[in-house]
Amino acid sequence: MSFILVADIGGTNARFGLVGIDSARTTPPDFTATEQHSLRCADYPGIDQMIRAYADKAGIPLPDYACLAIAGPIHDGRVRMTNLAWEFGIEELRETLGMKALDVINDFAALAYATPHLKPEMLRPLVKGTVNPDAAMLILGPGTGFGMAALVPCNGRWKILATEGGHTNFAPGNEREIAVLQSLLKQQAHVSVETLICGKGLVRIYRALAEIDGVAPEDYEPADINEKGQSGADPLCKESLDMFCAMLGSAVGDRTLCLGAQGGVFLGGGIAPKIADYIEGTELVNRYRDKGPMSDYVGRIPLNIIMHDKAALIGTAAWLMDNTPSLSAERRAG
Repeated sequence: MSFILVADIGGTNARFGLVGIDSARTTPPDFTATEQHSLRCADYPGIDQMIRAYADKAGIPLPDYACLAIAGPIHDGRVRMTNLAWEFGIEELRETLGMKALDVINDFAALAYATPHLKPEMLRPLVKGTVNPDAAMLILGPGTGFGMAALVPCNGRWKILATEGGHTNFAPGNEREIAVLQSLLKQQAHVSVETLICGKGLVRIYRALAEIDGVAPEDYEPADINEKGQSGADPLCKESLDMFCAMLGSAVGDRTLCLGAQGGVFLGGGIAPKIADYIEGTELVNRYRDKGPMSDYVGRIPLNIIMHDKAALIGTAAWLMDNTPSLSAERRAG
């Protein structure tokens, strides 16, 4: 069996896998990756060394085809990762690795392309709603940063709209959040959604609240605030985590309105699945729906958490199969 190499490369870790070309000939196609391994990006000087290290770990020669999901923008065939000091040309990387075809897409674009192929058990519904199959889907959420992409139906196929929506201005939803914004504006001129709604953003919320309340903050990492917030061991951590979830709900609802995402909204990224149980006791869903005269409109749109942590690998495989002519021909010939 021939394979394609798929990868989801974030600011901290990279997940790799192999998808058999034969698997894509089934109905519906099965893009589930085998030989899945995670590697730490910091352990490698560049992306080509990490890809070769994965192939060695999997015990295979480098496949002829690959698709990489990358946490960062792609412009004129070049990639500059947002939270990792890597920059490379896609064609140069393909030549270095000796592959026939190499595609690179935004990590949330890959997650978006995966959504039509996700099974119900891979999702956790927060708002059931009603899906309009002719409307766009929105995929977004926090991790190392805040990613966002859309999937739009187009002539019987799906078109990805990759965005950098996480870098839009943060909008507070109450006086306490206004105070947090004011605290951050003392330190920086631009406070984005990603400034607050990501892993490090949870620490920024915590430290801002400590400053507002006139208490000395502890030297906590995001995991500390999450653990102490969920357990209730530290009231300020709990408020920080609750505020984080509320802010996330507002941000998701705002972008749902902007896109008219009646095809459904999907929360991805590394954080939401880990706090899924806690989310249901927060204001996230209320803030998602709370859009004044448009509250009923948003409240009818399904909201799900993507619980499958390898979903982006499904999306990269589906993208490559659908958009690489030579691979599509090989797939049909089988």
